[in-house]
Amino acid sequence: MFSNYRVGITCANPTILQVLVVLLQDSECKITEENSEYFWSFSLFEGLPTGVEVARRANEYLPALNGLVKLRLPDAPKITRTSKILYDNGAGGTGMYWEGAIGLPIRYSIGISEEEQEQRQQRWVALVRSWAKQEGNASTAFTNALTHYGDEVSWNSLFNTYEVIREDYNKSKGITNKRNYELLPDEWTTINDRNREKDFTESANNAYISGVSFARHSLETSEKVEKVEGTPYVEIAKGSNNKERILPMTLWEAKDFISRILSNWIASKQTSQVSEHE
Repeated sequence: MFSNYRVGITCANPTILQVLVVLLQDSECKITEENSEYFWSFSLFEGLPTGVEVARRANEYLPALNGLVKLRLPDAPKITRTSKILYDNGAGGTGMYWEGAIGLPIRYSIGISEEEQEQRQQRWVALVRSWAKQEGNASTAFTNALTHYGDEVSWNSLFNTYEVIREDYNKSKGITNKRNYELLPDEWTTINDRNREKDFTESANNAYISGVSFARHSLETSEKVEKVEGTPYVEIAKGSNNKERILPMTLWEAKDFISRILSNWIASKQTSQVSEHE
C-alpha cells in the first residue's frame, strides 16, 4: 500500500504557497515544497488504494481548503490542483502519479505584535486540524461551509456559508424546522454591542439595500425600505404596523462578519470534540 500522498498544487500568486509552507506544517494537513514545486498532504488521502482515488479526494476537499486559506489570507487567489501526485512506494523511494490537471500581495494586519500573530497562527492551524480530522465525506457541514466561503465573494456565497452554519447550529440544539430556527449565539454575531445577524440577512437578500444586481432576491420579492434621516439605518416594513430597523452592511463588511461566524462555529466544534473524548 502506497503512503504519504502529496498532491501537486499551484496558485496564481506563488507567494501564497510559500507562505503556506511556513504556516501549515500540521501532521493532519501540510503544504510542502519539493524541487520548487508545491504539494498538499492531507490525512484523508492516506489509506486510499490508487492515485485516481487520491485525485478524486483532493477535488472534493480542495474547495474547503481554499476557504480555510481565505480565513487566514483574505486576498489569496484560489489554489488549484496540478497533474502530479507523489507517494512513498514502500521501498524507501518516491513514486509519481500523473493525471490530467483540473482546471495579489498578501494583506497582513499592521500594528499587531509578534505574540498576537503567533496566537492567530495557532488558532488558524487548530481550525485546519479540526477540519482535517473530521470523519465523513465532502457532504459534511464543515466542508460545505468552507467550500461556499472559498468561492468568489458575493452575497450568494456568503449567505450559503451562513445557511450551512445556521442549520448545523440549530440541529445541534434539536431544532430541524426552519421556521423555528434560533439566531446564532450573541458572542458570534455581536459587534460593537449590536447583534448584526439580521443586518446581514436583510442586506444579503433585499435588493433595496444591496442593489438589484447583487442581492439574492429581486425588487419584486424584497420588502421596501425607508431611510432613517440623520442615521445610517433603514426601516423595513414587517406587516402593517411593524417596522424593523436595520444597519445595512456592505459586501466586505459582510465578508468579515461571516469570517467571524465561521471561525467561532469551527471553534465550537473543536470544543465539542474535546468534551466528547473526555
